[in-house]
Amino acid sequence: MAESIGKKAVKGTLWASVDRIGNMCLQFGVNLVLARLLLPKDFGVISMIEIFIVVSQVLIDGGFASALIQKKQPTQTDYSTVFYCNIFIAVILYGLIFAIAPFVADFYDLPLIKNVLRVIGLILITNALSIVQTNRLRKYLELNKLAFANLSAYIVSGIGAILGAFHGMGVWSLVILQLGYSSVLAAILWIVARWRPSGSLSYDSVKELFGFGGYLLAAGLLQEICKNVQVIIIGKRFSATDTGLYSQAYKLDRISSYTLPNILVQVMFPVYASMQDEEERLTDMLGLNTRLISFVIFPLMCVLMLIARPLIVFLYGDVWAACAPYFQILCVGGLFICLQNTNFFAVAAKGKSRILFYWSIYKWSFLLACLFIGMLFGIYGLLWGMALSNFNIFMVNALLASRYTGYKFHRQLGDILPILGLSGLCMTITYFLKDMVQGYFFLTILIYAIIYLGLAFLMRMAVLGEIKMIATRFMNKRA
Repeated sequence: MAESIGKKAVKGTLWASVDRIGNMCLQFGVNLVLARLLLPKDFGVISMIEIFIVVSQVLIDGGFASALIQKKQPTQTDYSTVFYCNIFIAVILYGLIFAIAPFVADFYDLPLIKNVLRVIGLILITNALSIVQTNRLRKYLELNKLAFANLSAYIVSGIGAILGAFHGMGVWSLVILQLGYSSVLAAILWIVARWRPSGSLSYDSVKELFGFGGYLLAAGLLQEICKNVQVIIIGKRFSATDTGLYSQAYKLDRISSYTLPNILVQVMFPVYASMQDEEERLTDMLGLNTRLISFVIFPLMCVLMLIARPLIVFLYGDVWAACAPYFQILCVGGLFICLQNTNFFAVAAKGKSRILFYWSIYKWSFLLACLFIGMLFGIYGLLWGMALSNFNIFMVNALLASRYTGYKFHRQLGDILPILGLSGLCMTITYFLKDMVQGYFFLTILIYAIIYLGLAFLMRMAVLGEIKMIATRFMNKRA
């Protein structure tokens, strides 16, 4: 049984890597082109209304997706019930968004937002059509099909968005990107997942799944509201241009601090769930994931802080240079973001969704306090408030994992602090050397990498042996 799970996890990690890294490259490439064709204000408009979409999406999901993964043997009735619930809620929420669109436009004093929100809101319905299909592919680790669907959908929508921007469609090209991706993805998943809802509906299924997923719904709802409330503050207190600069910095930070962790989390949640009664194995897996993520993401965040301005000008052009300080502050928060979900989903896999919800009230209340206090000191104060909140979220999730999974807090610190200290030391050394290669930021990256890996070998860090072991096992499986 354990060997079977291990093989599925390795295969799942490979395809999840193809999916995430492929999507990252596509999104990055499309965003580069669109950033050259559009203005920061265009991106700002989409960011201002994104909170309505993401919050609605959480309500549509209802926590059922996580509950279906956590449940060991969900039935066809379970899946069908969730599917019909998703569609019903999506239609209701789209009607609500359609009705409030004029008031949102008045709030931001941007008339264009009314029509943009009404059109992009259709994503709720197209997403609802594919939630169960996506869930089933994740549940059974058929991530090759999910990777094919995601990549194909983004290629089609990306081409459409670029053509729209080239022909002067402005913000509507970004609408094409998001709505097109959702629609094409739903169509492909209905073909490759080969699942169709039956006519059966069950109140018992709703009650059982919502008993677990309901708390994750509430936690997710709080999380998405609080994660996006800063965009509302920036859009209202500052300007659409500032919002666009922030959104571009956030996207770049998200690529760097989310990609690897999300690959592991996507694969490991079903694996964690299968190990929920085997504490020692779960603890070892958590420790390994934490060390691997830290060893890769910590130095990446540090070197990105060093090269932020030349990197952004090189990628997006001079018009985006003002978002470099935003990006640097977000990278500080990225040091803690990368480790948040590893602990969170391990606790969720143990069935502690109620505990996660209760603590999410504290976590997101803390964020709101940081945002409202931080904005008194301008946009930089707001961003530092976000970074402080990210640290707080990491601490809460780490302490919960310590209590409920056996991955004790002192052990987590022992896994993290040496890597964090090494990353910071290399950042300091490289900072004093980077003037030697001013204007050639890729040489700064090379200098940092040589120092970081060299010191890691000299210190004989255990994670190097673990990386070698994983690579050897992977190559042997392919042989």
